[in-house]
Amino acid sequence: MLLRRHNLNNDFAAYIDNLKKQIKSFDVNLIITEKKLQYGIQLTVTNSDSKVVLSVYNGKKGIKFVWGGTASELRSQLEAVLTGKDTADKAAIVQAIGNDYTLLRNCADFKGIWAGSDESGKGDFFGPLVVAAVLVDITTAEKLVRLGVRDCKLINDKEVLRLAELIVEAAPINTVLALKPEMYNFRYQQMRADGKNLNHLLSNGHIAVLRNVLRQCPQCNYALVDQFTTSNDIRASLQQEFPDVNIVQQHRAEADIAVAAASVLARAKFLEVMQELAEQVGRNELPKGGSDAATDCARELMKELGRGALERLVKVHFANYKKI
Repeated sequence: MLLRRHNLNNDFAAYIDNLKKQIKSFDVNLIITEKKLQYGIQLTVTNSDSKVVLSVYNGKKGIKFVWGGTASELRSQLEAVLTGKDTADKAAIVQAIGNDYTLLRNCADFKGIWAGSDESGKGDFFGPLVVAAVLVDITTAEKLVRLGVRDCKLINDKEVLRLAELIVEAAPINTVLALKPEMYNFRYQQMRADGKNLNHLLSNGHIAVLRNVLRQCPQCNYALVDQFTTSNDIRASLQQEFPDVNIVQQHRAEADIAVAAASVLARAKFLEVMQELAEQVGRNELPKGGSDAATDCARELMKELGRGALERLVKVHFANYKKI
């Protein structure tokens, strides 16, 4: 932010005092500490779980703000308060929320509330299959965008774990379902015995998580699913209980913020379970994906622990298993 200089040279201290009053007017419980800088002042603002650093410089071209610290809801809120914007640029927010949201927004009966679901672990030999759903309204969606939430494939695992905590706080109507390998293998065998396949297992997961979030918000009449097959029973199953809910399935639905948030929660749970499984067998980590490294690791673990132990770690219908 750059302001005209006016008389700030003579009254920079008063300007800083006014900034602190604005911050306190937003939340009286915020703690503000002050540190002198060359040509400016650094304000550190903290609450129970966030810290925001704002360096304010009084230069020849006027006042300049430099924001520090990681992106957080508190930082976004303070930026809005101190720059005079009550929300981020609406056009940018709508674009970031995603094309699927735009599609729904143009429907006459859209109530401004929607759910999104996505999965993680489908292509990983080790570890669980996880499906998650998140319900948002316009305000929640804007908040998630400002927090930096996006498709989990676009961010690293450390960022996934950090964002997952923020998503749960910002969008409390969410559900995460994890099928650990032992249960996954059991359910997959049941599906095969009934002439079904992995897509049916995935469909059941999406149905379960979406059903749970839709039950918590009767006003919601749209749900978005990242499409993984051309034909499934997600819509038919959900509309038996929720006849007024329109189920939209699209490729690359992670462009929508609700589905993106679900992808982050699903990935975070996948990482959590992977760490649990690794610790159970005395490893720092287990290989992700379905590469030769995963096959080699599984082969070593079977020699060490036996077939039964391995089948509690991996998806046994994968080609990797057949190679061992």
